[in-house]
Amino acid sequence: MKHYSLSPQLHSDSDFKLPKYSDTYIFNCMMDFQKLAEYQIKLAQMMRDHNQFQNCLILCDRAMFSMAKAMYVHRNQIIPSYIRSMTDLFPLIHTDAEPNLDMVLFIGTVHYLVSGEDEASEETMRQEEVDKLLYKTDSILESLSQRIVADPSKRYPSIYKENSFN
Repeated sequence: MKHYSLSPQLHSDSDFKLPKYSDTYIFNCMMDFQKLAEYQIKLAQMMRDHNQFQNCLILCDRAMFSMAKAMYVHRNQIIPSYIRSMTDLFPLIHTDAEPNLDMVLFIGTVHYLVSGEDEASEETMRQEEVDKLLYKTDSILESLSQRIVADPSKRYPSIYKENSFN
């Protein structure tokens, strides 16, 4: 009986390498995640204005997740095909050089409430609580953007600070 082997080309290391992207492509991907976070927080603010507080909570969670993905792209210089969860990104937010345990706890708490594993997430939120949620989320997005974008004109623009162009 003759043994056939597969071609060495099928088993080469080049098949298992990630594609190389240009610095511009990586930067654009990072900025796209940041822009997505900006859209999500603006939509969250609209949901708050229409008393859709649970949707506001969900969108704040998504905005922080999008900004954390931008951090991932910036830090690793790769474009992720899939990021499982926010907890995978916590080490990027809380580092020895930038200790932000309170930020990680806030993001984790919002994520936990959105997951619906707790009966507390079913309770009705008050507008004052949602306002604090939006403000804290906005400040976190600003802070994370400062870590990844050097040019102030390209950073996440706060929804609470007036735009100088209007």
